[in-house]
Amino acid sequence: MLVMHDSLTPELKSYLLPLDFFYESKEISKPHIEPLASESLPERERALLDHDHDMTSTLMNHHDSDLYIEVLERVSNDNYLLRMVVLKSKDTNEPVEFGAIGMDLNLFEVNIRNEIDEGIKPLGGLLEQYSVPYKSGPRAFFKVISDELIASLLQVPEGVSLFGRCNELTNPEGFTLADIVEILPVERKIS
Repeated sequence: MLVMHDSLTPELKSYLLPLDFFYESKEISKPHIEPLASESLPERERALLDHDHDMTSTLMNHHDSDLYIEVLERVSNDNYLLRMVVLKSKDTNEPVEFGAIGMDLNLFEVNIRNEIDEGIKPLGGLLEQYSVPYKSGPRAFFKVISDELIASLLQVPEGVSLFGRCNELTNPEGFTLADIVEILPVERKIS
């Protein structure tokens, strides 16, 4: 097992577990992560990360495009599903987010659970489609140095600073529907 960054608090380490799971399963070193206050995020990233609603609709509005997911890996155990995904623009097929998510499928009704299991639509879009009541609560923000894995998935150079958040989606009873780690690519310049 690879050792996690010692400089991170136990709380932040727990929020990063969905991402860490996939790094450990690949037996590769974890990227350098530095916790940040939301006020320390660059303006664009703060607008995209520091809010209490789902990332799917936020990124759809920002990129003026519908999104789809590419499921890179998935592991399921006793109705708990872990996925590593890239959200992509339907218009350009470019990545708009890399994420790792853990979901308790027992907390979803059968129809949405089947679509989650299919892995075609982003979770945020499914929550809206099925009118699932939930609360979104960012728990931490961070800077991450893109490693080979993240760089290849987000189509950015290795070694660049990217920004992300750890988010929790809860149902009205307070149970955790999903724990999510979300990382944004750098903004592409339009020529």
